[in-house]
Amino acid sequence: MMTREQELEAELARLRDLLTSAGRLAEFGRFAAQQIHELRQPLFAIKGLGQLLLEKERVDLEEVLDFARHIVDQSERLAALVSNLRQFTAPVLQNAKRRAEVGPVLVRVTSLLDYRLRKGPTMRTQIAPDVPSLAVLPHALEQILINLIANALDAVASVAAPLIQVRAQIVTADPGFVAIEVADNGSGVAKAVRGRLFETFFTTKGEEHGTGLGLAVSREIARSMGGDLVLPDDVGPWNEAVVTVFRLTLPVLQEL
Repeated sequence: MMTREQELEAELARLRDLLTSAGRLAEFGRFAAQQIHELRQPLFAIKGLGQLLLEKERVDLEEVLDFARHIVDQSERLAALVSNLRQFTAPVLQNAKRRAEVGPVLVRVTSLLDYRLRKGPTMRTQIAPDVPSLAVLPHALEQILINLIANALDAVASVAAPLIQVRAQIVTADPGFVAIEVADNGSGVAKAVRGRLFETFFTTKGEEHGTGLGLAVSREIARSMGGDLVLPDDVGPWNEAVVTVFRLTLPVLQEL
């Protein structure tokens, strides 16, 4: 027969097990929600590319092949995300080689969002000629930029002359980093919510339009690669007026 102390110890052990299980379940729920959010981006890209093809009266073979390459690429990204979900592990940025060129990745991202950009918003890009290769995974950089530019597209949806600007340059104070900024002339971010913008599941778009995961996931990815993602109070000087700027900083690839 167990003593009172043994009963209490057994009860505490049971509670510890329950708390551990609950923590694991909560973590899995958070991870699953992140993965579901990320699954939407390649799905939207595939759908958008298909819609563009259907809307064209005439298409040439090169264009079809280019679209097909993008669709295959996004399908592979979907497969990787599903694999992560099936393994019930935290998203690990594997692969490969941490080497990405800003220009080609940005071209890819704009191609994938072309179906939205054709609806009216103007997008201008400016990449400084001395921007070096980054020590990051190309798909990870693509994922962050898709989230940031998609958010900017949402922000300018009701603006008369919607404009999105993207620029990349070496950080003057620390040449070991490159800053990639995504700016828009939308309605801006209210001061009351700025401090919560990167919280998991927090969204200003309403439940029917946002999951509250895009910025949280993007910052998590940036930090996992030695960088960061912030919403600065000072937007800095731009060629044309902007209201909101997100600044992504990532480490430069150090050549051996």
